[in-house]
Amino acid sequence: MSEEKHREIVIVGLGASGLYSSKAALNQDRSCHVTIIEKRSFDQFSPCGLPFVIEGLVDSFEELKHVVPEIKGKLDKLLGHDVISVDPVGKTVTAVELSTGNKKLIPYDSLILSNGATPMNLPIPGAKEFNGKGLHFVSDIEDSSRLLEAARGSPLKRSVVVGGGAIGLEVAMGLLKLGHEVVMTKRTEPPLPRNLDPVMGRLIVEKLESMGVRVLFGKGIDSINGTDRVEFVTIAGETIPCDIVVMAVGMRANTQLAEMAGCKVSGGLVVVNNMMETKVPGIYATGDLVGTYSRLDRTPATMQLATSAFRQGMAAGTNAAGGSTSYPGALNTFLTVIDDMEIAATGYNLETAQKLGYDATAISTRGDIKPHYMPECSTINLRVVVETGSGRILGAQAIGAKGAAWRINLFALAIHGGMTLHDLLDTELSYNPPVSQMYDPITQLAEIGMKRLKLPPKECTRVFFPKDE
Repeated sequence: MSEEKHREIVIVGLGASGLYSSKAALNQDRSCHVTIIEKRSFDQFSPCGLPFVIEGLVDSFEELKHVVPEIKGKLDKLLGHDVISVDPVGKTVTAVELSTGNKKLIPYDSLILSNGATPMNLPIPGAKEFNGKGLHFVSDIEDSSRLLEAARGSPLKRSVVVGGGAIGLEVAMGLLKLGHEVVMTKRTEPPLPRNLDPVMGRLIVEKLESMGVRVLFGKGIDSINGTDRVEFVTIAGETIPCDIVVMAVGMRANTQLAEMAGCKVSGGLVVVNNMMETKVPGIYATGDLVGTYSRLDRTPATMQLATSAFRQGMAAGTNAAGGSTSYPGALNTFLTVIDDMEIAATGYNLETAQKLGYDATAISTRGDIKPHYMPECSTINLRVVVETGSGRILGAQAIGAKGAAWRINLFALAIHGGMTLHDLLDTELSYNPPVSQMYDPITQLAEIGMKRLKLPPKECTRVFFPKDE
């Protein structure tokens, strides 16, 4: 590329990874020009906030929107445009303006595909027929607005949520706060099976049931039924009246453009290397679109979370603009909140670790997050997955009214640093009675684990006095 020619970077999709790709590209090469192409008529929104508008914690969907300023000569946005073709040889994309049908041919030096994923619908009787007629999704502002309007105007005030992931749990809370009787169902028994061990999942079920949610995990939904609109569902042969069904069973990556460009797709996800580049030189992919790898051992991993999308976008943007950096891999560090319960996890649960060949075990404890004499003292449930011989930390899970989130962040750092139970026991944590324990549950967990695994105290390899001043 000649010195006079500016590097042209085209980004398809203005989600978290698309936005941060543009920021990283402009930071890496201040002379480059970025074009972002987005189907929506508005810039960006925070999808993680959608359930909390339904619950009433956020006043309106408009508050979730963000404006991404254009930068003259540096960053242009084509909102309300859809990319309909990619030519990897000629290095061009063709975009159509949805309001007029006009087509635009846009050249690129580097292309970043960040066009996300679409919510999945189950292949069961009635699921397709009642889409938009009582069957709802929560993936963007439009479909979430329709759900909220329907829930507020529901004559029956009876809803069924299909799925036991974060969105399903959070939407169930929202519907409950709107006065609905809520049933939750999924084919497999534990909620959040990728993140939690069943013993921790049961705590969530107990919480849901204590709030009046009927939990039918392990049974699944057989059919959705009605005349013109949803009137009832069948679950394990039982007829359950309802007028709202929320399908929260996961997302399917929008791989059509990537396939059109010749990128490799495996298991429904675009294959990328650790620099976020596809098998086609000059084309990168990020976010919900891609399969990634574990930070622990580089085995394949899927992480459709905003935190991963942000980091992948930073790597893709830097590399697309001529830099050289890598995405460090996923730990699936995760957090959701239902009512006053924080649910968090990072790394492998026990089943995953053992399937991957680790000689792993799990250690659990339950402890107070601050001294018993302090007001509003609550407990937290912690579980850590470790290698049996070394005590190396492979994963952790935390559930409690407060403190689960920051403790899981600490565990995520511990995994990133290759720490063991020895190191965790040695970690110096802050202490003040209104906030924390002197003997934190994390320290308790490390000590219990060392005893359970019969790990000796860390050996003193050198005796010394402090250095003189």
